[in-house]
Amino acid sequence: MQWGYIVASGVVVLATYAALIETWRRIVGEWHATMRFSDAARIWFVSNLGKYVPGKVWQILAMGKLAERVNVPPAAAAGSSIVSTVVNIAMGFAVALLAGFRALDTMSHGHARIGVLLIIVVLGGVFSLPFLMPQIAAVARRLTGRAIDLGTLPPRAVIIAIAGNAIAWVMYGWSFQLLVHGVVGEARGGLSDYVAAYALSYVIGYLVFFIPGGIGTREAVQTLALQTLGLAGYKEALVIAAVSRLWLTVLEVLPGLFYLARGTRLRPQAPPSTPLDGSTR
Repeated sequence: MQWGYIVASGVVVLATYAALIETWRRIVGEWHATMRFSDAARIWFVSNLGKYVPGKVWQILAMGKLAERVNVPPAAAAGSSIVSTVVNIAMGFAVALLAGFRALDTMSHGHARIGVLLIIVVLGGVFSLPFLMPQIAAVARRLTGRAIDLGTLPPRAVIIAIAGNAIAWVMYGWSFQLLVHGVVGEARGGLSDYVAAYALSYVIGYLVFFIPGGIGTREAVQTLALQTLGLAGYKEALVIAAVSRLWLTVLEVLPGLFYLARGTRLRPQAPPSTPLDGSTR
């Protein structure tokens, strides 16, 4: 173990969390609502604990409800939490396909254009979010048993979500590369390979809704990806996947538990003076 690289990996992960929190704050701002970074961080870490509950929907619900406690209007709270989650997963898939294009082309014997089509479909779905919000609200109502007012999604909020999450996935890949170096003493391959391996395993693990935190699924996909991309042998890949799970769980869960222990201490803010009519600034 080379602990310097492992600690550096943790620093990059925490910086990635900060980037995602700021991205969410800016998405909320597109509804003309405001939220302190300190409150956003508390909400983000506490709601993230919901991904360890089967169904994953609790993460989105918690983020929205806690945001309302700091006077973020219901439409902005619910809409921003859904947009952040949906775009995060969609961009993770798109970034994984793009970063892993070389491996995909090799495995498909030159038919990687299928991956390009998938990226186009994913991005098309993301850009269609402003028009899909009523359908998303209907699905959320069926899942939760309660009406959820999502209002009108400001188009610029989607652009902010895409940019912020694309940067975050690259940062996650960089932290994974540092972690691999720290665990096995070297990091073969380039940054794009680690971005692809990490993003693909995370997204697939997340989409297995009935498994808390995608435990087992993420590790299986990550082990296969590391071998397929030539980054590690089978035994090395198993160790890397196990250490990655433990390390990231510590970095993700401990802050959430810390804020829970403090009672989150969310302070209400003055409501926004501008009506939330869904218009952009």
